[in-house]
Amino acid sequence: MNETFNIQRLYRVVATETFAFRRYYLFYVIFAAAYAASDILINRTGFHPGVFAGLGIFLIIISPFMLYNDVFHKIKGVNYTMLPASNLEKWIAFWFQNVIVVPLIIGLLWLILWGLEYFLFGRPIDIHIGKEEWSTYLIGILGIQGIAMVGTLSFRRLKWLKTLGAIFVLQVASLLIGRLLMYQFDLKSFIIEIQAANLIPDSSSWLIDYIKIVAYIIFPFGLWLVSFFKLQEQEL
Repeated sequence: MNETFNIQRLYRVVATETFAFRRYYLFYVIFAAAYAASDILINRTGFHPGVFAGLGIFLIIISPFMLYNDVFHKIKGVNYTMLPASNLEKWIAFWFQNVIVVPLIIGLLWLILWGLEYFLFGRPIDIHIGKEEWSTYLIGILGIQGIAMVGTLSFRRLKWLKTLGAIFVLQVASLLIGRLLMYQFDLKSFIIEIQAANLIPDSSSWLIDYIKIVAYIIFPFGLWLVSFFKLQEQEL
């Protein structure tokens, strides 16, 4: 592509993918309806939207694997490779479907279940979650989904399985490195001394805030950036 970004091209890619993914979006609706029907048959007291929220979060996290499982397949992925769009436009469309469209659909279905429970059973809509909790949940969900996005654009086959394997390897490596640093530099004694000197939480609050900021930058923003570069690698 001669141009890196064109809003009309991006719109066409998003429209094309939205139409192509219609069966998955229909699946979300059918899934919510099946959940509501089974729950009312079993409990006969309501739809329990809180339980559906957990299932919906799981669907949001795995949405990259569902929607883009075949994008780099030698046969099934040909249409994606031939899309008249730049890599940036493809990635924005990829991000838009997973981060905007899917959560909106799941969130709407969740609210519909709350509304049905209110109108059919008279239960008030009771959603007591603070602003900080909302932001924490949102960052956590998007962070975990970001890992799935990186895995989707990193592997051509067995995406979810290889992603889980990579996470396991990273966890083991982090544990080994952490243990090595702990014993090599005697960090355990250092931490005990800090705790004994009552430096926690006052003196360490800045460190905790710093760690949170770094974590928020990496999860999900850093992972989104990594997924873009992974798309670049696969398209070469």
